[in-house]
Amino acid sequence: MLNYKLLLFVLVSMMIVSCKKGWIEIKSNKSLDVPNSVEDFQALLDNSSLINDSRPSLGEVSADNYYTPYTNWQSWSPYDKNAYVWAADIYNNSPTDNANWNNPYRNVFYSNIALEGLEEYELNRKGTTEWNNVKGSALYFRGEALFYVSQIYTRPYSSIAADYAGIPLRLTTAIAETSVRAGLQETYQQILRDLQGSLNYLPDVPVYKVRPSKPAAYALLSRLYLVMQDYPNALLYADSCLKKVDSILNYNTLSSTANYPVPGLNREVIFQATINDDLQGGLGVNCIVDSVLYKSYDNNDLRKTMFYKTGTSGQINFVGTYTGGTASSVNKAFGGIATDEVYLTRAECYARAGNVAAALSDLNKLMIARWRTGTFVPFTAADAGEALTIILRERRKETPFRGLRWLDLRRLNSEGANITLSRTLNGEKYTLPPNDPRYALPIPPDVINLSGIPQNDR
Repeated sequence: MLNYKLLLFVLVSMMIVSCKKGWIEIKSNKSLDVPNSVEDFQALLDNSSLINDSRPSLGEVSADNYYTPYTNWQSWSPYDKNAYVWAADIYNNSPTDNANWNNPYRNVFYSNIALEGLEEYELNRKGTTEWNNVKGSALYFRGEALFYVSQIYTRPYSSIAADYAGIPLRLTTAIAETSVRAGLQETYQQILRDLQGSLNYLPDVPVYKVRPSKPAAYALLSRLYLVMQDYPNALLYADSCLKKVDSILNYNTLSSTANYPVPGLNREVIFQATINDDLQGGLGVNCIVDSVLYKSYDNNDLRKTMFYKTGTSGQINFVGTYTGGTASSVNKAFGGIATDEVYLTRAECYARAGNVAAALSDLNKLMIARWRTGTFVPFTAADAGEALTIILRERRKETPFRGLRWLDLRRLNSEGANITLSRTLNGEKYTLPPNDPRYALPIPPDVINLSGIPQNDR
């Protein structure tokens, strides 16, 4: 019975998140057999093939971790092709975008169903372990989904610039509610409320790593504050995470001859998720790792052999995904949270605060597990600025193809990093200057047409 209920509910909800027309036409119907118990809501949020395997891919497609041959590029979806060259209009004749817009808002909708359902059907179980886990998970998934949409479809965060347009904040299941773009400040405040609220309910250790936990929420809050350039709070939450989960995987224990050397669900993984299938072209054998990135690894740095393989034609391909090749698509990129990222965030924040010793301690603790045994010489720095440069360089090398590079480009350029992206495709050169309006991708045409919300300026 539960499987039938969830299948019916998924079909209805997919209609709802696909377009505004669905929101208008589907009427509230109490006779519709939808989830109405803690167990139902937990099952809904445990649908990992939908909830966990749908992180937006356009940021990674647009970032500078790789390049692709023209023949391969020609086979991509229109919006992936155009995002790759930072075109002003990426959608052309593609009216909708399930991967980057609809799927995150589906997660928002599912979360709202659970949050409202707990209050309507299960208040008598409030405070139980099961009730708390659903409540915390729903808040986490909603905040996470809104965060990812904000990183694709809004200007980079600024606390001093004029308040830019944010994203629609769907906080209820009201099907006739009109979608409007909140301000950017309001968008970030809502994400903060959801993630901070989840901490009141989530467990320290989840039953499964596809479920959120307190360490995952701490880590995501740290990532959020990092993109807000609020480094004291990013430090606070990274530290809170590492006080609960601080495991590091020693790459000397891995086999570089394995197809995917880094195992999935390894000891560093705090929360398991993947980036949408649309990224398969970005990680496939026809897409080539940026040569500057690849050459930046020392030969004794095991990441050079654990993350990358040389293809039959000599091209360098990425195989270091933390999914371990065990996801439904082995080419899926890891889109979850792992301790290595949190260590690097804490190290960066220590450096920005002038605490060079603590910054390098975190960095060296991670790096000794990445280099061939007996070859690593601990990093040193004359001052905080030099420490920060080293840490940002290692962050670049530690976390490719996780969706983080786009976030880093946005925030670092807004601080004056002056990173210009460039690509050559079929003899034509394309560039993306720092702080260009194209760092906010266009909202899908069907959303604009059906809701009337303003489009991003490209």
